[in-house]
Amino acid sequence: MNRALLAILLACSGSRRSVVMSASGDAEYPGVLHQPQTLGRDFMVRQNLKLHTKHNGKPLDAEFDAVVQKQANKLLILGLGPMNMKVFTITQEGDRIEFVQFRGPDMPFSARNIVLDVHRVFFKKLPPPTEAKYSGKLEGELDGEHVVETWEGGELRERVFTRPGSKFTGVVRITVGRGCTATQCEPDTAIIRNEWFGYTLEVENESYEAL
Repeated sequence: MNRALLAILLACSGSRRSVVMSASGDAEYPGVLHQPQTLGRDFMVRQNLKLHTKHNGKPLDAEFDAVVQKQANKLLILGLGPMNMKVFTITQEGDRIEFVQFRGPDMPFSARNIVLDVHRVFFKKLPPPTEAKYSGKLEGELDGEHVVETWEGGELRERVFTRPGSKFTGVVRITVGRGCTATQCEPDTAIIRNEWFGYTLEVENESYEAL
């Protein structure tokens, strides 16, 4: 695997940089971010992520590790380099998002984008089916977006977001592996295919821990 993104992040040590923004402010990547305390039970999970996108018109494949922790009204995303070296932290606390980068050049995208993808995988969901082993599709409106969920045998398999009437054509498609049921969402894998911004993010989740 080409660890190009990781190499970019670690290429320059630089000085610590931080940015604070509003979770509900205007953003290029649309989507409502609810306060963490409204998002269900607390947990922590370690992830391996593989990014497939383009940078300066050329294909870019990258791989890195992260830890996601949701506790009370705080959501923390910790980006890790080799030997668990801390590369960045993103903290959503209430309506406040703080991004701190400890090494490397500036990120080429907003930290809010990363927070929103985490919300789309773990928290943005329609009311669950009432049938224990439900298989089929559910449709509804969620935070100004049209959402279609596909369920098989009582587990979520896919969630698709569209924004009808907006400039964003195509979909954001979240495909998940085993572990996302009507009562909890702990998928062993997740694939985010974002047609709005032209990237795919493959996520392998491990070491779930309830807090």
